[in-house]
Amino acid sequence: MGQLKLLTKSIVFSTRSRRRFFTFVAVFAILSGATIILINYFDGFSRQELLDQRGIVLKASAFGTPSPLSLFEAESNSPVGIGINDGQTLAGASKVIFYKYVDFGSTLRIFSMNPSYPWAFSDLKPSNLAKGHFPYSTHQVLVSEDITMTLADAEGGNQIYTKPGLGTLFTLGTAITDPFELKISGIFKKPAVAEADSREWIFLTEKAFTTLIDESHLDFTENEIYIHSITVIAGGDVFLGGTYTEVDRLAAELRPLSQGGSANFNEPLFTPKSEKNELRNMMFLSLIFGLFGTFVVSTLYSYLITRFRRREVAVLKAMGYSKWSVRIVVLSEILVVAITGFAFGLLGIQAFLYLTRSSAYVFNIVFSSTALLSFLAVVLSSVPGFILITTRILGVRPIEIFRQK
Repeated sequence: MGQLKLLTKSIVFSTRSRRRFFTFVAVFAILSGATIILINYFDGFSRQELLDQRGIVLKASAFGTPSPLSLFEAESNSPVGIGINDGQTLAGASKVIFYKYVDFGSTLRIFSMNPSYPWAFSDLKPSNLAKGHFPYSTHQVLVSEDITMTLADAEGGNQIYTKPGLGTLFTLGTAITDPFELKISGIFKKPAVAEADSREWIFLTEKAFTTLIDESHLDFTENEIYIHSITVIAGGDVFLGGTYTEVDRLAAELRPLSQGGSANFNEPLFTPKSEKNELRNMMFLSLIFGLFGTFVVSTLYSYLITRFRRREVAVLKAMGYSKWSVRIVVLSEILVVAITGFAFGLLGIQAFLYLTRSSAYVFNIVFSSTALLSFLAVVLSSVPGFILITTRILGVRPIEIFRQK
């Protein structure tokens, strides 16, 4: 109970000199913001760039010309005998994803996507997301920012065109079929390949796509379901480079798919190992230097706090405080300033990401893993510096009270 009371008083004590308190909070907010930006970029690299790091993409040669899914499945999903299958594991791969599509009329192309791997579709990345989020349920759809919906005017017989927004009901149907209703969960900026397509793109989850085909009244046939691409994700640890050898091996194994047969695909697309190693090493070096700089600044801050508090420490020792109690007082001030500064830095960066969404930065949020690692780097790195430095301040004698400032 006595230690808790001491801790409470120490927190109040840390704000006694408000000018100094807010100055150090501002320093820590700037330090935290820089650290969060650095780590969030590195963390974003682990999401946005994973397809380049561990993926192999087999793209159909052109829309409408590759074999329909029905022909592909007629060969037991193995046109070259390598055992590739949608959703199942190819030897050495952690995931195999088939991206299928159907054409709805002459204006719309409907794709399936895996909501757990939004970065795995070669023609649409998380950076293309302008608003909202990728669909994750059977009642959601991702649409282009250029798409329009047609509303029928029953009285005048006219048609009204409108731009849909987030949460808008998106209906697929014809004059003689029941509608298939979805809610818009996200809006994406069209990549170049979509701009070149005459049809507008929309994306459903794999389950919603299957429901559309099997349970709707739109009467799609098996021969109308095409494969846009196949993404094979290699297993292994990306940041230690263990997955790169698997990528090369899988690419060689998948190459026969592009060499004729009913499955008409281009050559497997993957990033060369040398390029991936160069990017990974550069990112690691930046992260290490950034974290080292954070540790140095935090340690220097701890030193400044202990220097400024010499007279206060002398007073506490004159009042009979033990060395452990003095440590609690000084450590409390360091942690209060560090945590407060980190909170302001985190809020500031989150506001920056929100205001610059869709333009200056890839992701609209600070990842929880980024926040945790940044907290450990900024706040907890000040503690070792404090422990090393307080040995000196604990040697302060009560005579310091009578010395001139």
